Amino acid sequence: MKPLYEIGQDIFFASFSSHASEYVTCPDCGGTGRLRVTFHDETTVSIPCQNCSRGYEEPTGRISVYCRRGEAKKARISGVEISGGKVEYRAEYHTLGDDGRMYTGCNHIDEDTVFLTENEAQARADLMAAEYDAEERERIFKKEKDQRSWAWNASYHRKEIKEAERRIEHHKKKLAHAAIKAKEKTDVAA
Repeated sequence: MKPLYEIGQDIFFASFSSHASEYVTCPDCGGTGRLRVTFHDETTVSIPCQNCSRGYEEPTGRISVYCRRGEAKKARISGVEISGGKVEYRAEYHTLGDDGRMYTGCNHIDEDTVFLTENEAQARADLMAAEYDAEERERIFKKEKDQRSWAWNASYHRKEIKEAERRIEHHKKKLAHAAIKAKEKTDVAA
């Protein structure tokens, strides 16, 4: 197997950058920010959706997704590796940073993303970006929760409500007892 490109050759390679700039409706709560859970005893509770909330913030009903933009980058091949019938290139390139400074990068790139012209690389980069966007959207809408997802969350809050109700009842009794004792004390003083 002979590589298509040689060390020192200038090429373009297909790449893409990701930007969080779009929102989709949460697939778990349907945009409501709430989920309804039914327990074994047919008790139904409403809980906040954890899929569309960030940290301790309230759920929004929307999920931020990444949008990718294809990029053709000019580079110079600095190494070639052939392994298992697959060719991989090491390419060095220069890019302008947000601060206006020039940076040098080095990537390992597959042969199917290397091209002689910028137009070919840009077409492949746009296709790659679209494929990754489609895969991400599909994953979001088929997302599966781990074992401690909604059922655990609902059980936890149900337990906390019962504990809070028990404490409220306890303090109501203590308050009623204190009122009786205070009345007894004023009756004796009179």
